[in-house]
Amino acid sequence: MKLTARLILTCCLTTLLAACDFNPGTDRQSATPDPTVKPAIVATTPGVEKIPPPLPATGKYAIDLSFDKVSIRANQANELDILNELATLANFQLLTGDIDWQVVTVDIQTETLQAALVELLKGYPYQIVYAPDKDNRQEILSEVVIGDLPDTEEKEKTDAANKALLKDIEELSEDGQQMAYIQQLQNPQAEIRVVAAKKVKPVGDAFPMLTDMLLKDPAPEVRIATTWALEMSEDPMAIESLVQCLQDENSTVVVECIKSLDFLGDETTVQYLIPMLTHSDENVRSAAADAIKSLQ
Repeated sequence: MKLTARLILTCCLTTLLAACDFNPGTDRQSATPDPTVKPAIVATTPGVEKIPPPLPATGKYAIDLSFDKVSIRANQANELDILNELATLANFQLLTGDIDWQVVTVDIQTETLQAALVELLKGYPYQIVYAPDKDNRQEILSEVVIGDLPDTEEKEKTDAANKALLKDIEELSEDGQQMAYIQQLQNPQAEIRVVAAKKVKPVGDAFPMLTDMLLKDPAPEVRIATTWALEMSEDPMAIESLVQCLQDENSTVVVECIKSLDFLGDETTVQYLIPMLTHSDENVRSAAADAIKSLQ
């Protein structure tokens, strides 16, 4: 009886285990993945750091006013020269007071000219003035005022005094005018130095003063005026000074130096003009190409 019961129990257990093996429950998960499902491949690209281009050469600057960006990059360049160039490119008036201008190294990348100016002028008191544009019926940058300007009445008095001074000089004899203009080459007002540089003859005591001003005067307009004066000189040092002037921080001054070298007609200066063909300023490159063609 015991043997029969054990046999029956064994058969039941065998049948139950077989049923479990061939009929798994509906909530049981298979350990073998579905061959039709492929694991996702995640592409990983290492981050590439964008390396900014190098700054211009020492004493130089580069300005780019594109449609969607403003770039001002300078390497130990005079800030006033940068502002003068910006005013020319963006067609706004630059008014400056008595400012101790700095030599700056900057890399400014903005979307608007105003943002670039704010960054460039953060060390000075300034005012940015907008005016309506009649053609496009929108506000455009009209002028930038930096520092404390003299009041209108004081400026009118200064202008009147300068006109009277220059008129008195014109009434002198030729020798008297030469002596007077030599004295005015050291006038603290740039506008008087400009007139004196244009009027004085580049001979005698005036010549070394002019060559020194060409390389050292703080006002670009004065340096430009001296290039015109040196065109009238027969001293070989005039050409040497103009060649040195090719390294001027202000591209407009460089252009005038190139034109003066072209005017003097010394073909040996071509070797100094060739490097100007790769200058950062388009006007310099164009002037150099014209001068080289003329001198060769």
